[in-house]
Amino acid sequence: MTPPSLDDFRTLARERLPAGVFDYIDGGACDEITSRANRRDLDGIRLLPLCLRDVADLDLRTSLLGHSFGFPVGFSPTAFHRLVHESGEVSAARVAKALDIPMIVSSMSSVAMEDVARDSGNEHLWFQTYIFKDRALTKELIQRAEGSGYKAIVLTVGCPVTGRRYRNVRNRFALPADVVAANFARRNVVVHDNPIHSVGADLDPALTWSDVEWLRGQTALPVVLKGIMNPLDVPPALDLEVAALILSNHGGRQLDTTESTIRMLPEIAAAVGKRTGLLIDSGFRRGTDVLKAIALGADGVLLGRPVMWALAAGGERGVVDAVGLLVEELRIAMRIAGCRSIGEIRKNGSAVVRV
Repeated sequence: MTPPSLDDFRTLARERLPAGVFDYIDGGACDEITSRANRRDLDGIRLLPLCLRDVADLDLRTSLLGHSFGFPVGFSPTAFHRLVHESGEVSAARVAKALDIPMIVSSMSSVAMEDVARDSGNEHLWFQTYIFKDRALTKELIQRAEGSGYKAIVLTVGCPVTGRRYRNVRNRFALPADVVAANFARRNVVVHDNPIHSVGADLDPALTWSDVEWLRGQTALPVVLKGIMNPLDVPPALDLEVAALILSNHGGRQLDTTESTIRMLPEIAAAVGKRTGLLIDSGFRRGTDVLKAIALGADGVLLGRPVMWALAAGGERGVVDAVGLLVEELRIAMRIAGCRSIGEIRKNGSAVVRV
């Protein structure tokens, strides 16, 4: 039987995964205040339905980076899918292809980026990376993504260093021997707080906007910036003519007490206007969450932890079912709120959502 909500997939994942693995996926930075705020603030937004709007026929399609997708939902970059399923990122990419939704493959994928693209048959994958201290390695990763048919480079800009995750420290968490960051050579070091130990994968706290400009010069692919949380960062991003922004606090896994993404969405959307695409992640679990995000200015919502929970609970079928639940909840929410399309949610946003 299909679980009735995404949180039920979380319960199943907790039952089936080793405690340390579940906590690695589920945990946030420090006291996990931001992780909880992401959900609390989404729950606190109220909907004001419109009546008698003829919602018999719905259109959930949306356009991102010039490509039309089936739903305004996609997969955020998440490391080490093989912690929860032997096929790892390949399975998630197959589901994204079958559902016609975007997937961002993490540079810390537990399956090499070439294998994810080839074995999934998904021709619309996006590749996430950082600008590492080793610029030659960064450039090589981008070239590999281009050569493998990825359609965009997603640059994470909100992590000059990694956050402190106390659950990992308490659990003395380490990756199993057969789970690695497959795009890199492995480095034999154990740091329980951050289990990513890869040759060359050192973050660079000296980065500035000029480094983003450098990266743009290394690729002809659209560049998306992930990790924008402050409206002051929108103008320099727009000056670089990036293809889209992802409003993200990384699921509360980096800087604790950061504001929730949904609370920042109206300000970021106002700063962006319609000059580039705007996606959002961190804490989204319900179809009503997706409706709220679109009404407040986002073009789509990205899922992180729920993909891992569903993959752990039921493999590819579990991920299909989990996304199906979310989309069916969105259909119900759209009908009751009186919005026939993604465009109508945007048009009626100020009327149907009360922050």
